[in-house]
Amino acid sequence: MKLILKLLFGQIHCHPARFLLTALSIVAASGVVIWVVSGYDALTAQFDDFSDDYLGRYQFVLAQAEIQTGVGAEPEIMLPAEIIQEMSQDESVAELVSESQSRIQMKPLKKRVPPGKRAAAKSDSSPDGKSQSAATRKPDTKGPPGRRGPSFIPPLSPTLVGTNAVNPPYPMKTGRWIEPGSDAREAVIRSGSAAAFNVTVGDQVHLQQVNRELDVTIVGIVEQVRSIGGFRGPSPSRGPAQSALYVPVSVAEIVLGKSPPPITISQIRLKETAQPAEFKVGWESRLSSQTPPLTLMSTSDITEDISNSRAVSGARSQAWSATGIALLAALFIIFTALSMGVNERTRQFAVLRAVSMTPGQIGLLIGLESLLLGAIGWLGGLAAGWGILKLMQSAQPTLFTQETGLGQWCIILSGICAFGGALAASVFPAWQAMRVSPLEAMSARSTTTGISRGLLTTLTVIGLIMIAINPILIFFWPMQHQSQYAIYAALGYSTMAIGFVLLAPITITIIERVLGLLVARALFLDPRLLSAELSSNLWRTLGTCVALTLGLGLFVSTQIWGYSMLKPFVPGEWVPDLLVNFKEGGIPDNAFQTVAHVDGFRAETCLPLAVEQTKLKEDLTGSKERTSVSRQDSIVLIGVDPERGINAANPLLKLRFVEGDPQTAAEQMKHNRACIIPDHFATEANLTLGDSFEVLLPEDPNKAFRYEVAGIVDLPGWHWMTKLSGLRRRGDRAAAMVFADIDTVRQDFDFKKINFFWTQTEAHASLDEMGNSLQKIAATYSGKAQPTNYQGTWKIGATNFGSAVRISTRQGVQDLIHNRADGMIWGMSQLPLVTLLIAGLGVLNTIMASIRARIWNIGVMRAVGLSRSALARLILAESLLVGLVACCLSLGFGIMAGWCGAGISQYVSFFGGLHPSLVIPWKQIGLGFGITLFLCLTAALWPAFSICRMKLLHLLQSGRSAM
Repeated sequence: MKLILKLLFGQIHCHPARFLLTALSIVAASGVVIWVVSGYDALTAQFDDFSDDYLGRYQFVLAQAEIQTGVGAEPEIMLPAEIIQEMSQDESVAELVSESQSRIQMKPLKKRVPPGKRAAAKSDSSPDGKSQSAATRKPDTKGPPGRRGPSFIPPLSPTLVGTNAVNPPYPMKTGRWIEPGSDAREAVIRSGSAAAFNVTVGDQVHLQQVNRELDVTIVGIVEQVRSIGGFRGPSPSRGPAQSALYVPVSVAEIVLGKSPPPITISQIRLKETAQPAEFKVGWESRLSSQTPPLTLMSTSDITEDISNSRAVSGARSQAWSATGIALLAALFIIFTALSMGVNERTRQFAVLRAVSMTPGQIGLLIGLESLLLGAIGWLGGLAAGWGILKLMQSAQPTLFTQETGLGQWCIILSGICAFGGALAASVFPAWQAMRVSPLEAMSARSTTTGISRGLLTTLTVIGLIMIAINPILIFFWPMQHQSQYAIYAALGYSTMAIGFVLLAPITITIIERVLGLLVARALFLDPRLLSAELSSNLWRTLGTCVALTLGLGLFVSTQIWGYSMLKPFVPGEWVPDLLVNFKEGGIPDNAFQTVAHVDGFRAETCLPLAVEQTKLKEDLTGSKERTSVSRQDSIVLIGVDPERGINAANPLLKLRFVEGDPQTAAEQMKHNRACIIPDHFATEANLTLGDSFEVLLPEDPNKAFRYEVAGIVDLPGWHWMTKLSGLRRRGDRAAAMVFADIDTVRQDFDFKKINFFWTQTEAHASLDEMGNSLQKIAATYSGKAQPTNYQGTWKIGATNFGSAVRISTRQGVQDLIHNRADGMIWGMSQLPLVTLLIAGLGVLNTIMASIRARIWNIGVMRAVGLSRSALARLILAESLLVGLVACCLSLGFGIMAGWCGAGISQYVSFFGGLHPSLVIPWKQIGLGFGITLFLCLTAALWPAFSICRMKLLHLLQSGRSAM
């Protein structure tokens, strides 16, 4: 062992730069793991405190075990009164409070302006001299016409909570608690919502749900439950509303239109002598036998709910992904370093074997070298990660709600990354070293480690077969259940990754022969100088190229997957230029021509719409089994003139029919209560031409209307168009946008006036001028003759003109989606780019080893006339070829992984189901390729500069000693 340690440290002493660069790479890889995992640790450390605060003064919450949200004002959650009554009489219960929670729309009412501030308020007057409140004033807008929107995102309305509680569930911040048994129209609001809506004690707010409205006065503000990690973050899927407006039960009855309102949850406080665990066990069997099943949620259940939330699952997946990526980066970087060392020390190992050193001892030497690299990388990563965390904590304390350090998982996962990568990387080099024969000490050391043509062919065929496994599993043998995802992902993506590694040798060979000629000519080099630069030491080149491909390939696949998934959500050319929403009152039929002839509108294309988001009578999409963006229990039903909108020579809606045709569909819509549905809805609901389905009246779920399918069309972008334009309710999702005859929809849902208009616009149209004209029309027909439509409340993706007119443009929605998606996809791409930067250290190592292995040849070339400039260009060309190999491998891997990722998302992702097609964002991918090539060229600068400075005699002497 003493001899082995001497040899180990002797190797480090001979090549300190290589050892330092490799160790630094492992430190960086461990640091990435520590940074990501420490964020997850900091997030989970807050769960217990949050759960205690979340339940307030209670120990348990009685709720449904599984929540199925509905559409409209009617809540689907209703706890049985007999269970609540029986539980309230339990001898362990000190207090039981029942609550009715329901979604509403809340808007602060205009505040009275004190006499001393009237001058200031005058600046907020409308053109006609009428004062406008902050809630109704037109927001500032930016950008050219068609791309404008408000400069802020309005807060979500709080949840209406009708309660019979005598005492507040959380500490009062200001004011008083409501009188639970009174008929007073008063409310208490959470401090977070109060700040978001800029209301305080004494202010009035307007509440609305469908066609029921009420004004209440704020009499108190209760403390807000602390957020997790400084953002809205994960919250329990069941239990008390975090953003709440508490009102007496009598007020809830008016807003909900039900007496008494349905009980959503009950909160329970036990007596001091009671045992919470015994109380829960005693009620479990009784509650689980109810239909639907009920459950008692404690703080531990709340913590579990948060841990299983989508946000926390994403953070957990990111932590594991960072560990896996860093482990692979460490593996290939160490593999490259050890392979170079074994190749250079072949004669040394042969001499050691000749003097009685066993193959096991040789393997132990390589293993200890890799473990030393892993240990230095792990300890260095822990130190660097701890230092960065402390620095960030002191620089931005608002981002860290409590003391942050290296948690248990942080230490464990970084250790797995460092030591796991080191041990795995040492296997092949150790095997190579153990195969060295003592007779090799008598022969000249070969500087080439190529690969035979037969082995190259075999690796290529096996690689192609393994790559094909993933698309076969996803597209030709689809998953039957979501639980199979882990098997599909592990088998499909693992085989695909291994397949591309096996394709690396043939890629290196092809790039060297094809692109090597172009690179040589571009750098004014003799092509023969690059004919075997990479393949002469294939294993060294392979490790470096795969290390680069690890980061770049993930970057490319993330870009392709992200933009492929995005395409079905971007509104297509079928969407008209402009959507107008009259939010108050609506427009009567006799005023339609006034709207159509607004300056900037193309009057012949302007059509009124009858819009209703309605629930499906049957769960056609299977939303109760698994919800997704296309598996919901409601649709957005749009009534439109079939002739002008669909079947005209130049129709307003330029729909691409997958089944059926415009003429037949328009005729059936006019006379047979027919409709047109999108293709993804037809697939999810198993509908075809001639089939029918029923929808419910929101105000009366017992009343249903039947529609027959007359056409199936492709509707890219319908989802976000309906959300951002206000065609569907804020906070409610829909399975599809469905078109039907406008007269039929108006009759079914009793629309007396029209609130929505779709139109094309002239090229010279000004959004401001059109908005001002529409605002004047709205003022003419304002009032409460028609209840305000519950839709049209989204303020992002549109421009508001006063309180009554809201305009959405196709271009504006497209820009908003692209801007948001670009930021999210770039955020997901940061970890692969960091991995790519870490792999750059491996490139530097490879170039230095390549120069050291060829230093005699370099001296000879210099002796026969090769200039210093040509030598530098030769080294840069070799580095550039390594980058080009990584780019080619990454492009292939990225296309396959992105395509398969979009395919498997149809089964497991919430946003699956809209049939994404393959999109290759060349601009973003080109940026990744540019970073890679720049990184490779930068890594070659110092080795090129160093070797060019060496004198000819020194090159020949160094090369002779290396023989």
